Amino acid sequence: MSKVKIAYSLCLILLLVAFTTFSSFGQEKSETARLSGTNENHQVLASLAGSWTFAGKHTFAGSTHIIEFKGTMTRTPLWDGRYFTSEVTGQEIPMPWSNGKPVTLHEMMTEGYDNVKGKFVSSYINNEFETGIILLEGDYNTASKTITYEGETLSPPRINLPAGSMRKFHVLLKFIDNDHYTLEWHESICGKQLFDTVLNFTRK
Repeated sequence: MSKVKIAYSLCLILLLVAFTTFSSFGQEKSETARLSGTNENHQVLASLAGSWTFAGKHTFAGSTHIIEFKGTMTRTPLWDGRYFTSEVTGQEIPMPWSNGKPVTLHEMMTEGYDNVKGKFVSSYINNEFETGIILLEGDYNTASKTITYEGETLSPPRINLPAGSMRKFHVLLKFIDNDHYTLEWHESICGKQLFDTVLNFTRK
């Protein structure tokens, strides 16, 4: 093969490599832009932004004891709707750590949609029982208008349960209409239901 033909072949190979590289870079840049932006899933959460009142109740497995309570909550968009923070202020109740003294109940959640995982994600803290952070992941069902979250965390020591047992969470966020939604929180350990919480929210 002549030197001219060899040079021509090398030029074609280099051009092909360059075209493939720039094409892949463009596709990757487009995909990165898509994954880093907000979409219709973030809008699902955005529909709940605002101030709310709620009435709720705790029911406990194997007991007829029911705890009813009320409070307020504010859901705020963060960073152009990339995330949403929820802050609950409840009634004053005795906490396990407060030596019988009534303390105002506080809860906070940060919610969002993880474009890479393809999951709704949430973190939860409160000043009642937890000193850790509960992490949840879930999916949205358009037919039932419900986000179903699942999560787990290590359980504190309990009688008749093996060390290292995990607390399981099954959480339902049900959209009713623009001014109402419901949150159901179900907790179990080793397949045994511990308690259920239902909160009914009304927009202020």
